[in-house]
Amino acid sequence: MLRHVFLLLSLMMLCACNSVGSVSKSESAQTETSIKAVTMMFECENDLSFVARLEGQTLWAFFPQQTLALEPTRTASGAKYQKAADYVWLKGDNAMVNYQQTLYKNCVNNRQEATWQDAKFRGVSFRAVGNEPGWLIEIIPNVHVKYLSNYGQFETVLPYKKPIETEQSSLFELTKNQNTLVFEIIKKPCTDSMSGQKFASSVRGQFNGKAFSGCGRALF
Repeated sequence: MLRHVFLLLSLMMLCACNSVGSVSKSESAQTETSIKAVTMMFECENDLSFVARLEGQTLWAFFPQQTLALEPTRTASGAKYQKAADYVWLKGDNAMVNYQQTLYKNCVNNRQEATWQDAKFRGVSFRAVGNEPGWLIEIIPNVHVKYLSNYGQFETVLPYKKPIETEQSSLFELTKNQNTLVFEIIKKPCTDSMSGQKFASSVRGQFNGKAFSGCGRALF
């Protein structure tokens, strides 16, 4: 009898260990998946501008003439990513860059533009913004249209539907559950009322009957 009890307890402990191992592996995989890439838009002296995207341990530098995959290297401060003689040395929103045997000491991350570049990596083809209160539209073709309002406090995602096209505009009419989003992208230059940033397109529309207007631009 005691022998059977001992075997039963041993089996239970073995199953528990395997279960813990499976959970740990699952949590580890989820943690790795949830790590988000970071996109930066560096503007340097001597008219050098490039997008940098940190994915895991690799920093992708999209220079005007080529794309480099830079790997981390040991440094006393900041974070340095290098391939051969080329490197990007990050220190907060600033960077020092050595590219094609030229050293650029004063590179600054343009956070506003970096947001638009990050959207492009996520597959967004068109992005629009407006104010009073702040709103945002992101279009991923054949997938969905995301609408955020009240400075990002409210978000809804609606299924993508092809717009009604004319030579000067694209009209989207989208619905999901009780929500209706209707907006028009107009080929007319637009200036953001708060930042002064200039855009190629004007946008106007309504969400559940509430009107909004602003500016936008195609990302690809």
